[in-house]
Amino acid sequence: MVKLLIIADDFTGALDTSIQFAKRGAVVEVHTEKDVEYEKLSPDVNVVVIDSETRHVSADEAYKVVYQIVDRALKQNIPFIYKKTDSVLRGNIGAELTALCDRSGGRVHFVPAYPDMGRTTNNGIQYVDGVPVARSVFGEDPFDPVLTSNIPELIKNSSDVNVMLISKDDVVGEDKHNGIYIYDAETDKDLLDIAYKLNADHELVTCAGCAGFADALAEMLHIGGSKGSLPVFPEKLFVVCGSVNPVTVRQLDVAEEAGVMRIRLNSTMMLDEKWSTTADAEEKIKYWVSVMQEEGNIILDVNSKYTHNASGEKINPDDRSIVSGNLGRIVKEVIDVESDAMFMLTGGDTLLGAMEALSVYSLRPITELIAGVVAFKFSYLGKDIYCISKSGGFGKENLILELCQILKQGDEKSPEAISDEVLMKI
Repeated sequence: MVKLLIIADDFTGALDTSIQFAKRGAVVEVHTEKDVEYEKLSPDVNVVVIDSETRHVSADEAYKVVYQIVDRALKQNIPFIYKKTDSVLRGNIGAELTALCDRSGGRVHFVPAYPDMGRTTNNGIQYVDGVPVARSVFGEDPFDPVLTSNIPELIKNSSDVNVMLISKDDVVGEDKHNGIYIYDAETDKDLLDIAYKLNADHELVTCAGCAGFADALAEMLHIGGSKGSLPVFPEKLFVVCGSVNPVTVRQLDVAEEAGVMRIRLNSTMMLDEKWSTTADAEEKIKYWVSVMQEEGNIILDVNSKYTHNASGEKINPDDRSIVSGNLGRIVKEVIDVESDAMFMLTGGDTLLGAMEALSVYSLRPITELIAGVVAFKFSYLGKDIYCISKSGGFGKENLILELCQILKQGDEKSPEAISDEVLMKI
């Protein structure tokens, strides 16, 4: 029985939020189709996650999509709805929270902090590692720059709903008005305190935030059963990076400096929709797979050493869907040649492109290998394919090296047991 619906505006966000419930034993399904047929789901599914793909559409379109998803969920009597938002405030946050507020006819409690990733909220201002988000690298995003760090201001730019700011010392009174309540938080304890108070007041019905508060919400709701054993993941790592975020670019640089082969895709590979079916593609894909089989790891990347792609120019935002579609087709061709690998797909567009190319519309998260880095699986031609998802802005600079070591060691050590000294020897 479905007890919780999570609505995420991109694919990686859907995964890093849903894993907070899966790792506690909940049976979670992530869907790329918005009109989920709930009555056809397996009865053991506790949590449904829908990737609404509304981050890059207009505010009006985002409102309509989220409103309709919420409407269907309420008609199915799903008791809890969580609107997943980006931890650095990208996307149509105001419009989407307003849609949830309008259709539910009540209050939306918005807790945007994610302390484990350095995202904190103080006096309604969102910070990344102590810097207001609009002044961080996310203010320079080539596709979706964050223009304000002020959350109430951000919401009011696209909504006329009531907005209330709740500081850590504030108490929401009994005379609650409908609208969006924004909560300050700077630590995991703050998140748990907020979840505890909302639970005591029966106010967890419609909440919003990123994976940080989802973790606290999972702690309160106790959805699911016992944890199952983890599968044995493939040791080889095939990274396909469609993100141009500087955080991810640095992670790729560090991996390359440590000896991981990095292939920079040229403009033909990224923008020619027929390239993946050519003889040139067949030859290159066989070569890339052979490198992975011999070396253990390989990176395919849309970034060059000096610009955002190997053609010497920045990727045009209008070409986003073409690039992600081509990356998806490349992933499919690689899997058709060699499926016994762990595929790391960086960037929500890249992940969605791969799912579409493979005609896969649902998947199941397995575990969180590192904070914000999710392992999941899906079925393709009767075989389980294992993948890793990561948002472009998540993780330390040695993240790819750490993942390589985790996969090599398997169950011998937990991710926490891997020391910096070991990583330096990779």
